[in-house]
Amino acid sequence: MASSGRVFAAMLGTLCLLLASSGCVLVAVEAGHEGVLVAKPFFFGHGGVEPVPATTGRVAVAPTTEVIDVDIRPLQYSEHFDIISAENAPISFEAYLIANVVEGRTPELIARFGPNWYVNNVKEAFRTFVRDEVQKYPLFELTTKPGTRVKLQDTIAEEVQTKIIDKQSIAIRLNRIVIGSILPPKEVLRQTEQTIVQEQRKITMIEFQKAEESREKAEKQRGMADRAYREHLGLTAPEFVDLRRIEVQKEIVSHAPNSNLTIIMGMEKVGINLPPISASQ
Repeated sequence: MASSGRVFAAMLGTLCLLLASSGCVLVAVEAGHEGVLVAKPFFFGHGGVEPVPATTGRVAVAPTTEVIDVDIRPLQYSEHFDIISAENAPISFEAYLIANVVEGRTPELIARFGPNWYVNNVKEAFRTFVRDEVQKYPLFELTTKPGTRVKLQDTIAEEVQTKIIDKQSIAIRLNRIVIGSILPPKEVLRQTEQTIVQEQRKITMIEFQKAEESREKAEKQRGMADRAYREHLGLTAPEFVDLRRIEVQKEIVSHAPNSNLTIIMGMEKVGINLPPISASQ
């Protein structure tokens, strides 16, 4: 009996020496964060999550106590989607869940769901809600109607709140749900761009051809009008050329009345030329 008492006394003395020599550890908690203290028993005692979190500043903890840092500011959790719309058109977009842990309830969150609460308890349900709602709409409505995204965000936010946060009593506050721009995948966009370029090139060629045909038709009509005019005046072809030259030069002078212009009028040998001055004159 005395031997057992000596063994217990020796163990107790060793434990006291260890505790005395270990001391305490100072842990800093940043602004906008809370520290969740997880005590781990040493030989004997009570461990587990402390119900009151450590707030901004320094806190002294035992060496065997783990401090889990929890950011209580609003954080954004992003999810990428490549899915099919209502009419089986491929679409790609980002969805964002913005939430923050409720101040003072960080120990409850860590004790029930752990540090990875989003991945373990929210992520897959959130993705399911987004996928199911987006697939109800055709691509045209998703990409051209601003009100569609607002409706999606409100519906998904309500489902996240009631079916995830409230149902599981998760100590987080949902700020909002954001659905990013919804577009076809990049490969589909590239193919669409190439198709548009080809169609535009085809339209340009058709318009060019139409313009050429129109110009040719106008030239023919002008030629026919000039011929009719010449025949009406009873002029030969060289005479008509001289007449047109005079008309053109007249137009030049009329458009620049204040300019000093010198016009040298060369006439054909045949046509409506002025008679040459004779040597006798």
